[in-house]
Amino acid sequence: MTSSSIVALVHCNGQIITGELHSTIFVNQITASVEVYESMPLSILKQVILRLFVPDDDKSYVVDLCYRCLVYMTDIRNSYRCVEIQDDNDVRVSLVLQKKYEPHARFELMAFIQQHYDLREQITSNTWKGMEKQLNDSLQIE
Repeated sequence: MTSSSIVALVHCNGQIITGELHSTIFVNQITASVEVYESMPLSILKQVILRLFVPDDDKSYVVDLCYRCLVYMTDIRNSYRCVEIQDDNDVRVSLVLQKKYEPHARFELMAFIQQHYDLREQITSNTWKGMEKQLNDSLQIE
């Protein structure tokens, strides 16, 4: 691990719960670790996380990411909020904040992974199926 990276605990398709003092907690059964670099583009981070949790298949997936961001710190308790990672700069900022305020704490990400459906392909496919049925009915083909 280099100085410009952090090992993150990645949760997959879990729950985000608001606990005591409105602090965010990530909960789920499926986790993995991944090394995240400050210079890592968001698209690469999403691909790495996708490979951890989804078997290699021909389907397309959408990955949304968020992290637990420290918003309040005392000697007794820390409070976190869930912050969405939307671009490359968010990846860098999340790591910088983690290193600055909690260098020895666990960095946590939540990945929401869903299969992507191309609606145009579905509509075209359903349209052709409907037209084929009409044609077969008109020609009385079974």
